[in-house]
Amino acid sequence: MVRVLAVACTLLAFLFLVNANSEGALNAKAQMVKGTIKEVQVDKNVLIVNQKVKNETVVRELSIEPTTEFVVTKAGKKEEGTGANGLRLLEGLKNANVQVKCDKDVKVLKVTVSVK
Repeated sequence: MVRVLAVACTLLAFLFLVNANSEGALNAKAQMVKGTIKEVQVDKNVLIVNQKVKNETVVRELSIEPTTEFVVTKAGKKEEGTGANGLRLLEGLKNANVQVKCDKDVKVLKVTVSVK
């Protein structure tokens, strides 16, 4: 009887630890990609960004989801959109500064662009 109780407590503790670790993975810190816009492909829902990493420039091709938020600031005016409609706001803004917030799976959550 004592052994059954000990095994049950051990299993319960193990499940608790596994659950706590998986919650930590879900709450992982978002990644930020900072750089300039290289290309906007509205037909493919793709944003291509030049990102400076140390002494070289890396090209990041980011797929845009329907839930991706966009905030574009031009001359002090703020425009917002989501998904493909938000991506259209970036047309013609080549070389503009961009910040892209991604989750741990590099799914694009939010795109912020500032045009000088």
